[in-house]
Amino acid sequence: HRRVREAVVSTQSTGCEGGLSSDLTPTHAEADQDAEDRRLMEELEKQQNPVEPVRLTDNVFAVHPKMWCEHLELHVQVAPATLEASPACMTCGDNSESWYCLSCYQVYCSRYVNEHALFHGIDSGHLMALSMADLSVWCYGCDSYVHNEKLLEAKNKGHLAKFGEPAVTVSLQTVQE
Repeated sequence: HRRVREAVVSTQSTGCEGGLSSDLTPTHAEADQDAEDRRLMEELEKQQNPVEPVRLTDNVFAVHPKMWCEHLELHVQVAPATLEASPACMTCGDNSESWYCLSCYQVYCSRYVNEHALFHGIDSGHLMALSMADLSVWCYGCDSYVHNEKLLEAKNKGHLAKFGEPAVTVSLQTVQE
């Protein structure tokens, strides 16, 4: 990027219209720096999204949720006594794919309907939401699914609303061992 900007500035200042000058050939130091920059960017991307889908078959992938995220303590509040199985979005009324905000327990539609859950997360700073479609929890701050003991109360109430019976709970500690 640096070399292209320098070449454009050089071309503009000399009035040359024939294209970029031939001094774009990177030096060894620049090539090494570019390789190091790419490596650091790849490492940063892995740290920001350490969970990648795992291919199970040619057409089936599994997504492994994060077991912890920094937003759990601040953005997950005690669930109300009951949740509705198919509540309507508070903004548009759609109930085809509902998400409960885990901070205020207001209901909004998914990003694949009218994106009101996403907008609520951005506008309010409430970063975690429970999907009533599959009882997964999404963290907008981490841009990832999350599964943690702190989420089990809300997930169980969602399961009870959807299926009329409590979810079978397995200790996450047992699963990790």
